[in-house]
Amino acid sequence: VYSILFVLFILFVLSYYKKRQLLKQNIIFQKREEEIHQNKLTFFTNIAHELQTPLTLIVGPSQKLSESTSFNDKNRKFINMIQRNSSRLLFLTQQLLEFRKAEFGHLKVLVKHFDLVSLIEQITELFDELALQNNIDFKLEIPSVLMGWYDKDKIEKIVFNLLSNAFKYTPDNGEIKFKLLISEGDVNMLEMEFSNTGQGIPSEKLDLVVDRFFLSSNREDSNIHKFRTGIGLAYVKRIVTLLKGEITVASKTNELTAFTVILPCNKDVFSEEEIDREGNPVLLSHHLKNIIGELSCSSEDVPDKISFLDSFLNKRKVVLIVEDEKEIQDLLSDLLHDKYNILIANDGNEALKIIEKETPDIIISDVMMPVMDGIELCKIIKRDIKTCNIPIILLTSKNSVVHRIEGLESGANSYIPKPFYPDHLVARVQNLIDEKELILKHFAQDTFDENLQSLPIKSEEKDFLKKVIQLIRNNIDNENLQSSFIEKELGISTSQLYRKIKQSFGFSPGDLIRTTRLKHAANLLQKRTLTVSEVCYESGFNNRSYFYREFKKMFNCTPKSYQLKYQSISVT
Repeated sequence: VYSILFVLFILFVLSYYKKRQLLKQNIIFQKREEEIHQNKLTFFTNIAHELQTPLTLIVGPSQKLSESTSFNDKNRKFINMIQRNSSRLLFLTQQLLEFRKAEFGHLKVLVKHFDLVSLIEQITELFDELALQNNIDFKLEIPSVLMGWYDKDKIEKIVFNLLSNAFKYTPDNGEIKFKLLISEGDVNMLEMEFSNTGQGIPSEKLDLVVDRFFLSSNREDSNIHKFRTGIGLAYVKRIVTLLKGEITVASKTNELTAFTVILPCNKDVFSEEEIDREGNPVLLSHHLKNIIGELSCSSEDVPDKISFLDSFLNKRKVVLIVEDEKEIQDLLSDLLHDKYNILIANDGNEALKIIEKETPDIIISDVMMPVMDGIELCKIIKRDIKTCNIPIILLTSKNSVVHRIEGLESGANSYIPKPFYPDHLVARVQNLIDEKELILKHFAQDTFDENLQSLPIKSEEKDFLKKVIQLIRNNIDNENLQSSFIEKELGISTSQLYRKIKQSFGFSPGDLIRTTRLKHAANLLQKRTLTVSEVCYESGFNNRSYFYREFKKMFNCTPKSYQLKYQSISVT
């Protein structure tokens, strides 16, 4: 028995010393790893310092070049690429330098009292284009006011880094939600939650996510997926700690990942040295805009035209000439080619094939032609909801009242007998195009209702248009408002509604609803009483990225930029 106990004691002692030896080796290994890591950071920090000067000499000149108007689209694209990537490199080097300052306790806090809403909306707008490209449902839940004491620069970096991380690891057709609120108490706390769908992070790795250069790999279905954080999340953790807050992460594998940042926003939390006494405005950093792309309009003007109108008015109009006589073709082409692009068809059947490939702005057709005459061509075009808005001029040697009525009943907009006066024909072509432009101009104005009576359309059509516009406006905040709702309310068929709207405005009922929503959103933004997100939902949009894209397409700037320009005009 004593022999056995002695042997067990010896084994215990050996095991104990072996564990101690392994522990020492592990401590030595960790110290060595930390030393290597610090050497790497020192090396890259020194490089970052060296990069500051050449980057300044790239960023500055590229900014000046971007302001020039002498470049074509291709060269401007290259200049924007230089701007975007130099700004990104500058942002990364500055982040590395600040990370080192934070590690050694040299990074300073500077807070001021302001409403955080505007800054957050400007940052999130930078990601809307990316959300659309990847078909990501990007949701922002934010109250109307978030007053508090914040370090603008550090809040900006926290939000930008965490949103960048969310977009990086969210698959196509995924969802990202950014939620903010202030919880009141002895100390008011700003709570920010960034959640995204995707592969997620294994539970045993969650505590390591905000470590420097953490790499997680997870094998699933024979594919290796990796989650890299680089220095971004470690940097975020440093500045959150510096701001006396905390950051946590939760994740469900293959479902959801959520980062939560909680920061105090009371003045008495910060020392006198940390209070910003300067009255500088709170503006989004210029380099952040360049990193993702130039998504805002210039501050010189607020656009007064919408893009579809601008496109229609400024492009060279297309005239389709349908005529079987070669010399008449040549005559019409000579009369019109200086001002319009010309398409030629020898009969109605050939004209329909051309229209399938390119939609003309106006058609001039002879009546008497082989294969398919002008009357039949006119009937087909006016019955088709895709082409019924195209004005048609019929030319014919038949000048009797009966034939004139036949031509007009087929849907023709004008009936000109041969021989015709060239100036008469040219003037009629221009008048029909001007009528469509006039309607679009009136609709683009906020005074559409008042100017409706002056439109060159029949009184019953004016009444119909007024009913449609009013119906849309009365239900503007209904996200399910569609053409079917209008059809039911007015008791007309789908084809009737499409034809009437298409003939009057040149676009579909769906386009009319969207355009009216966007005009309503613009009016709300001018009043500056709601946030951009609230305006989005008040206007009936349930997807803020889609709202952002359509608004920018219509007004040539983002909703927040549009609101800020009107704010600056009001102050002036």
